[in-house]
Amino acid sequence: MTAFRGCKTKNYTEFTFTGSLRDGRFTDHGSVLFPGGEQYNGNFAVGRFDGEGTLYCETNNWNFSGVFREGQFSGGSFHIDGGEPVAYERGDTWRYEGGLNEHGQNGMGAFTFPNGAVYSGGFSQGFAEGEGTYTDASGRIVYIGGFKGGRFDGQGRYFSPDAWSYEGGFSNGLFHGEGVIVTDTDAIRGVWEKGVQITRYE
Repeated sequence: MTAFRGCKTKNYTEFTFTGSLRDGRFTDHGSVLFPGGEQYNGNFAVGRFDGEGTLYCETNNWNFSGVFREGQFSGGSFHIDGGEPVAYERGDTWRYEGGLNEHGQNGMGAFTFPNGAVYSGGFSQGFAEGEGTYTDASGRIVYIGGFKGGRFDGQGRYFSPDAWSYEGGFSNGLFHGEGVIVTDTDAIRGVWEKGVQITRYE
């Protein structure tokens, strides 16, 4: 799952600030206009974006509305042209709602893929991370369990479209460790390594 890509963090030597100062730092409500056309309107604390606010990025034609904490995205949603919360990448449409920081999706959220499949759960630096659920476009749950770097990882349960399921360990998206495959007529227990069963328990 690709991290959010938009306006990059920049070090500016010139900008325009309108609002209140306390001890030489931005405070309370105000706005900052940067040389590249980006603009922040909202609350400040000790010189940083903090509280409710909106960050506009004209170069990528989006805005982020939500909550900031100590200069970083904390939670909220994207908007394109002031419309529904949605974002675009490489011409494909996708939607994300949940926590954000400067590295991308972070914390709890839900990501809808272009084909309608949905991942709901934890994120870190723009990737599925921690506990979550992946549901295909038809609404059928495909996987429940651990994720790391956007892939099945840890303990989880996979539901095949061919009416069998696997419950056990995963690593890098593959069956890995102890687990069991359950079909209508059998239960195959054993140990898997990188998707290949290396031991079968009788």
